[in-house]
Amino acid sequence: MSTVKIYLKKGKEKKIKHFYPWVFRDEILKVEGEGIIATLLDYKGNFLAKGTYSSHSRIAFRVLTYREEDINTNFFIERLKKSLLLREGIASNAFRAVFSESDLLSGLIVDKYDQGLVIQVRSYPMEVLKEIYLPALVEVFKPRFIYERSDFKGRLAEGLKEFKGLLYGELKNPVLIEENGIKFLVDVEKGLKTGFYLDQRDNRLYIAESVERGQKVLDLFTHTGGFAVYAAKKGAKVWAVDINADVLEIARENAKLNGVEVEFIAANAFEFLENTDQSYDLIIADPPAIAKTKKEKESILWAVWKLAYKAFKKLNPLGRLFICTCTYQISAEELTRQVRLAASDAGKRIFVRSLRGQPKDHPYVPFFPESWYLKCLDVQLYPF
Repeated sequence: MSTVKIYLKKGKEKKIKHFYPWVFRDEILKVEGEGIIATLLDYKGNFLAKGTYSSHSRIAFRVLTYREEDINTNFFIERLKKSLLLREGIASNAFRAVFSESDLLSGLIVDKYDQGLVIQVRSYPMEVLKEIYLPALVEVFKPRFIYERSDFKGRLAEGLKEFKGLLYGELKNPVLIEENGIKFLVDVEKGLKTGFYLDQRDNRLYIAESVERGQKVLDLFTHTGGFAVYAAKKGAKVWAVDINADVLEIARENAKLNGVEVEFIAANAFEFLENTDQSYDLIIADPPAIAKTKKEKESILWAVWKLAYKAFKKLNPLGRLFICTCTYQISAEELTRQVRLAASDAGKRIFVRSLRGQPKDHPYVPFFPESWYLKCLDVQLYPF
């Protein structure tokens, strides 16, 4: 496979030396050759990194390695093995095996569900390189199936069409997984993301450990019932809301699998909060991402305030709100500010019990701030 040479403008090499994995088009001095695999050089021609090149993407170069080495199936085999080392000790047979830039495989997501894999291809080069890394996935994981869930609009910016379908093996959907002793059915074909919110695993356990028997819990945007089932297993009285009636069918099956009762309600979460006469000891609000760009940022900030404001009105004395955002565009400080403003506007004094993020199979790499996307704030009403 031919290799492109990319020369950076003077001074643009600094961020690469500090392990930032992207080069944008306007940072490039010149390009020599054609192809997908590229060698990155400073303006003097000194080696910086090796990775993928896209002639039409805003992110022109993505780092795969900081060493001079061939990018082939063996490269992917070794990288996958090393990524798995970071996932040792996870109390589940479902986890994110490859987290794109955090595992220096920019543009590729690999989620393991029991003995199968679900992948997302998020860049044009990774689409082209599929024939190289698919054999590596088979070699390392020996999966029963590999299913692709690249059905998201972000692919259009890479010149790719949305796609989902079976790439390898045989899929029996839904897939049964287990985490922390709790079982879930996962619809890898139609569920949100790749079928399940793997990134909330630790937070589900955190919530379960802090819930007391008999407490009233409301789980908004429940999807397939993750937080709801955990809370019900601890003996809480749980209501779970999602606007998608179809996904609630799997949520009900998940409750049955674990021998718990949850009242699932098909409704708009904002409208439910407005109209319910019930009050709760804990409200969980984990809305899906709606701010993938800076232009959409104001909408999610408004949604956070609105959710928090309405939730504070429905909390019992000493009640808690656990609210999340899952986009890099919203910082932890901005999430905290919106919740603080909502509490003030609702006439409630609060304190922060915990600020939480994503688990270790979704590594946050400080050299790449964009990798910290999940922020969850646990706040509680003061008793005085």
